[in-house]
Amino acid sequence: MTTSIDYEKLAQQVLQNVITTKAVSSTPTATYAHGPNGLFSSPGLSQPVFSAMILPRLGLQELLPVRPSRDMNPLFGIMTGVTATTGSEPTGVCDDPPVAGLMKLCTYSFVYGRQSRMSKVFDLDRIGQVTNRGEFLDLQLQGTPWQGGNVNVPGAALSGAINPLNSEVGKSMFEMAVGWSRDFAKEVYTGNPANNTAGGGRKYFYGLDTLINTGYRDAETGVACPAADSIVRSFGSLDVSSNGAAIVRAIAGVYRNLKYIAVNAGLDPVTWILTMPTALFYELTEIYPCAYQTYRCQNVFSTSQTQVIDSQALIKMRDDMRGDIFERKGQYLLIDGAKVPVALDDAVAETVLAGESFTSSIYFVPLTALSGTPVTYWEYRNYDEPNGAMEAAKTFAPDGQYYTSDSGRFMWHKKPPTNFCVQLLAKTEPRMVLLTPHLAARITNIKYTPLAHQRSPFTDSSFYADGGHSGAAVGGPSYYSPTA
Repeated sequence: MTTSIDYEKLAQQVLQNVITTKAVSSTPTATYAHGPNGLFSSPGLSQPVFSAMILPRLGLQELLPVRPSRDMNPLFGIMTGVTATTGSEPTGVCDDPPVAGLMKLCTYSFVYGRQSRMSKVFDLDRIGQVTNRGEFLDLQLQGTPWQGGNVNVPGAALSGAINPLNSEVGKSMFEMAVGWSRDFAKEVYTGNPANNTAGGGRKYFYGLDTLINTGYRDAETGVACPAADSIVRSFGSLDVSSNGAAIVRAIAGVYRNLKYIAVNAGLDPVTWILTMPTALFYELTEIYPCAYQTYRCQNVFSTSQTQVIDSQALIKMRDDMRGDIFERKGQYLLIDGAKVPVALDDAVAETVLAGESFTSSIYFVPLTALSGTPVTYWEYRNYDEPNGAMEAAKTFAPDGQYYTSDSGRFMWHKKPPTNFCVQLLAKTEPRMVLLTPHLAARITNIKYTPLAHQRSPFTDSSFYADGGHSGAAVGGPSYYSPTA
């Protein structure tokens, strides 16, 4: 029997029971760009405003493909092997031979995170004001902190931030985009669902520190799956500057083992990328060419024998591996004769030690296997999918209160206004997928001591710098009233 559904009646019933969406606060919290006490309202402010802001350069995240998925609990499999043959060898020609073993499967899954940010509260009456004719609306931002791509920043925020100095909307979108770019950057490595909030308002996907790890177990039975484990090695906090042979050998050993698994599991060719902080890569390439060319020779030649080193060739090798380090193009390490690409990533954690030394990690991330099949990528909830969130919003929410951007990856909400006070927020649900953890690796606790560490884009770092003020440098106009 077919049952017809009265969707209009259903919507009315749901609306009668739904909790009213929290309205905008009646107290504006925004610092405005222009008008009295505006950030850029100083009389006679010159037209060019030069950028000194640094935002994270996210080498790995920019390289990974992005695809939508509506599966909340996908189940992936790794065929880990076949059990041992059982039984005895036959004595006679008519006796039964041993029985072949059974194939084994390890299943695993990935969870979505939940990230959201919102604007300050704006008073619509306040937008568009200028103090007087001494305030200019033709300011030009010279330079931009948006270097490279970041798929985790809403495109709607970036496009709205094109003119952040002369528009209240542009300034707010710029601030929103900065929050998205900076606040979630490190989670590609450190994300852990154990840190989810109790009510589910904030969720974390599995980052690479969890995915590239040992201790894999079957998602359904909990049985250990050592064949799926990644390679994780500690460098013991040794400084690369005085342990060149050791770090070259460690990197080559990990890469050789990954190649061995890839070839013998029938997954080759695999494309890997190494990710590490810029400072670590720079210090590593300082000593890498000399160590790479000579580290095995130390065990062959006696102390009485002379080794001849071509310094010019070593410098060329160093410079070639660094590529265009400032534009972050063309970096690689030479490993067993192979040029393995390197992604310089500001999101890789660095531990600050005494004497401005640091420890960090090198990640070996498989991008593709079998001549181009993606094995590490992003997935996201598509709010535009059929029968999905936006279709429901059209029925259950007032017109125009919700919309999406970036092919359905971000959902935006215009909070119910309180008279003329308005506010905007957005959310997304991403996750990272690594299908071949057995082709991934980490070398941890690598120490390095740069001459001077570069500035950090993260506000919680001791190497972060900003300054100045977020509102008007002085109070707004306080003119006398026209009568006493």
